[in-house]
Amino acid sequence: MIPFNRLGLIFKIFAFFIYPRSFRAVFLSVLQKVPKSGAVLDVGSGTGILSRFAHDVRKDLLLTMIDPAPGMLRFAPGFGRKVIGLAESLPFRGGSFEALFIGDAFHHFGKPQKAIGEIARVLKPKGLLVIFEIDPGTLLGASITWGERIFREPAHFYRPRRLAGILAENGFECTISHYGWRYAIIAEYAGFRTP
Repeated sequence: MIPFNRLGLIFKIFAFFIYPRSFRAVFLSVLQKVPKSGAVLDVGSGTGILSRFAHDVRKDLLLTMIDPAPGMLRFAPGFGRKVIGLAESLPFRGGSFEALFIGDAFHHFGKPQKAIGEIARVLKPKGLLVIFEIDPGTLLGASITWGERIFREPAHFYRPRRLAGILAENGFECTISHYGWRYAIIAEYAGFRTP
């Protein structure tokens, strides 16, 4: 397993460079749709880089960062609430958040289907979801997939259309944007699951 609990400082220094400028622009435009003082959840937040991006443009947002590694959260910014926990069992009431984002963390979830159910549960109807992930269908993405399996990580990598399809089955309307060997899914929760 990758020792995330000991890598907080490294992630804090280098996390900014993981996200291309074009994705950051899309991410920030999505944040403009969140109501004033809206509650936002950063799942698998690590050191909270997406929360930092959000806070830079929307200081009114009520940000919560959740991650299973205390050593990562220790380096997260102090302007948001920090919670130690897993995506598969989010410790929040249903319909608590206007928006939720997952940056380069979905593939680490041990039970991705359960995590999607939890995401749908804690989002309000019309809530926004942003997922930034690695595409295993690209050469570099396949190499990272292989590398994470060597480190015994869950390595639940999905091709963009496959993940969007799973989200759609859980009541999300999705659009996909590509960024070379990575992609983003921007989705809105319709408030229902398909049978």
